Amino acid sequence: KTTKPLLVGATLLTASSAFCYSMYLLRKKNETKVSKNNFLSRRNPHENKIHDEVGNVDISEENLPPHIRREIEKERRFEAKRELISMKSPMYDNVFMLDNNREPMCTISLKKARWYVRKGIAEWSSFIEHGNQSTDNGQEEAKCIKLLFEPSGGNYQNTGTPENLYLKSAKQNVCVACGSTDHHMRHYIVPYAYRTLLPDQYKTHMSHDIVILCPECHVSCEKLSKAKMKSMENALRDDLSKEVGIENAFCSPVVDDAELHHVRSCAIALARWRCTMPEDKIESHEKVVRGYLAGIVNAKCCGENEDGDKIMMKDEAQEHKKRILDRSVPLTKQQLQKACSVNYRVKNPHYISGSELVVRSLSGDAKKIENFVVDWRKHFIDTVNPKFMPVGWCVDNPVVCGRQDEGTSSEADCVKRW
Repeated sequence: KTTKPLLVGATLLTASSAFCYSMYLLRKKNETKVSKNNFLSRRNPHENKIHDEVGNVDISEENLPPHIRREIEKERRFEAKRELISMKSPMYDNVFMLDNNREPMCTISLKKARWYVRKGIAEWSSFIEHGNQSTDNGQEEAKCIKLLFEPSGGNYQNTGTPENLYLKSAKQNVCVACGSTDHHMRHYIVPYAYRTLLPDQYKTHMSHDIVILCPECHVSCEKLSKAKMKSMENALRDDLSKEVGIENAFCSPVVDDAELHHVRSCAIALARWRCTMPEDKIESHEKVVRGYLAGIVNAKCCGENEDGDKIMMKDEAQEHKKRILDRSVPLTKQQLQKACSVNYRVKNPHYISGSELVVRSLSGDAKKIENFVVDWRKHFIDTVNPKFMPVGWCVDNPVVCGRQDEGTSSEADCVKRW
């Protein structure tokens, strides 16, 4: 209703764009997403216009402030990438496996079910044949396979436990955080960088700690996981640095080589300010640069050249080295350029990647690894607050798959197993 311009930050808005901006703030407060379709369409979703009910003001996207147009463009790019980063097929096929006594054991993928049938150790079956059971709401009959042999071991007969309920229940292909049914991503509750370094029994046939998240929930969850990972790794690096006695010894994968950095500084000084430098400085800088270049010649002679140059014969190398060290022969522009472009950042011999550092701190101890996995499960529940977790999923469920071998230590006896 007003024709006065509105000053937002440093942007002067006209009446029409001010109206559109106020609508944006209102919708931003009530919704968590900025969408062009929601933002620019009130009556007709195919038109990018909003008509004021009072003054019939025509507002298009071009009249929006730059920062709002940037948000709309970000949303467009995100929508375009959503298809690329999401899974192409459902995560859970929910094929039930029955033992030879027609008792349900667990749910498996369709690929694994076909493998059992192809090997001749199982056959296709159905719940209607075994127990007169059917899927919920009278939907299509659930897929099952029945084993043709008697399975050995396993805890599937221990009814009433959360892990048994998790194994036998059908899983929903929805985001465990918000319940979204579109564009799913696999999320590793124990970060993949750590999980891949754990022993095989903690990751083989262990899908319990792999859940479904939509892209939005995945991004927000990853931010919190990265913060926890960073704090854990920094604490371990500080402890190791104190043990070694070198401050920040494990923090960076590369370190500055003081000698090579000095060579580069001397070469740059000679190339730029030689005419204004005193003679003694020129002489000392040239001595450093000539020494470095002579070392390169030795490397070429020994076959250690990294620049792809032709490797010199021994006599040729000695002659070239003498010319470089001869102060009466001035350094060429090409030689100075080579010294100026020296890479003084070298690999840190003390550096250990954060994931290796964390897994190494567990020392392969079964109880420590179990506590480590359970701690990440609790972190996921506390930060994401999921409302659609699979039936039977529990923080205290086992972390190891398979029976204990005879040669394993007694410390692993207290670790729960599937």
